[in-house]
Amino acid sequence: MTPDPPAASGYVPVVRPRIGATPERPEPRLLDALRAVSMTDVSDVVGRLYTMDPGIRPLFAPITRTVGVCRTVKAFPGDNLAVHGGLGRVGPNDVLVVDWLGYQDGCGSGARALEAPIARGLAGVVVDGGWRDVAELQARGFPVFGRRETAYSPPKREPGELDVPVCCGGVVVEPGDVVVADEGGVAVVPRRHLIDVVAALATRATAEQAVLSGVQQQHSTAFDARLGLRD
Repeated sequence: MTPDPPAASGYVPVVRPRIGATPERPEPRLLDALRAVSMTDVSDVVGRLYTMDPGIRPLFAPITRTVGVCRTVKAFPGDNLAVHGGLGRVGPNDVLVVDWLGYQDGCGSGARALEAPIARGLAGVVVDGGWRDVAELQARGFPVFGRRETAYSPPKREPGELDVPVCCGGVVVEPGDVVVADEGGVAVVPRRHLIDVVAALATRATAEQAVLSGVQQQHSTAFDARLGLRD
């Protein structure tokens, strides 16, 4: 028997959107340690697999270095209802990370929708797609990283998914991972490796300071020798 053709509206997926659990919060000292280093330092430690592609960039400059806990959104391209759902769940030191499959013909949202989340402590937004009201957000000092500024506000019909693993800028991001972003780009520290990454950054800083001190001493000795100030 020939199966019935799909309905005019298309096939109905059997995989329904879901909402994950609220992620655990890392120790504040770990976030503070990441705020003291640049995104490029973090990228060197986490590697290419956890550094977003350069198409995910600051939407204005200069921009505040952004460190926060990932709250994720998987939104239907061309629909931003899930983004608004994610904004309703964020809290202090969170960064909203939106997987929009690179959709750039509309905005994930804008300044007005961010007012309440910012008041609750939202630290920033990273979107694999577009955002709008960039000049207003720049005036407020609120950091947004994405592919471009786009004015059009798309429909709000499809629920999407919240606090689930997503892909943003080519990087798999899980709820509770930590974002470090600045003018250099965006890096992600997996939650399960957070302590190791912070320790490696501290070791790296100590080693680099020792090398710098040694180079400075060598230059000073060479300068004095040229002037006959040392035997």
